[in-house]
Amino acid sequence: MSDIPTEPAPQSGIDVGALAHAIAGIAAVVLGGLMYTRPWAQDLFAILMLVAAVSAVYFSWKHSAWVTGHWLAMVPVTGVVLGYLGWQWGFTLAYVTLWIAFIHFVIRGVQSLRASEAPDAET
Repeated sequence: MSDIPTEPAPQSGIDVGALAHAIAGIAAVVLGGLMYTRPWAQDLFAILMLVAAVSAVYFSWKHSAWVTGHWLAMVPVTGVVLGYLGWQWGFTLAYVTLWIAFIHFVIRGVQSLRASEAPDAET
């Protein structure tokens, strides 16, 4: 037997974590828009922002991956806190920064797809 380590087989199928992240992001964008016309949506939006921040810290810690995107997940939470402290513009700050994060997520996804479809430079 060879002592050369073998590479793990490439994963196939859907990344459930990425799918859950995408669904939660889309739900948060929709709820954020609704919070201006439906009072109940504001609390659900705030809960999603809190879950996003806690999960970003957890996954950053678990995988030692303290990336800028995870720190940016804290900005909407800060906006939500400001909103509940009485500064109503805090909710708008949270919603705007969520859109920035969502656009970033889409751009990174497109970049990842393009990189995976690019032909190998070695061939």
